[in-house]
Amino acid sequence: MTPDTVRVLAAAAGLPLGPGRDAIVAGLLAVWLPAANELSLKMSAAEHQDLLPVTVFAHLPPDEEGC
Repeated sequence: MTPDTVRVLAAAAGLPLGPGRDAIVAGLLAVWLPAANELSLKMSAAEHQDLLPVTVFAHLPPDEEGC
């Protein structure tokens, strides 16, 4: 991940970056993306297919939310 790539992606997403931020973001993404891909591969393996999140967010009907 390079600062040039970050600038292109940020522009495509409509996200303004201040001066020097492209290098900071590139450094973060250079670490985060390989780790995220590693986790994605691990969690897509057959032995993990039945895992569910620990936290489940439930939405109550409007009349039960106290609104």
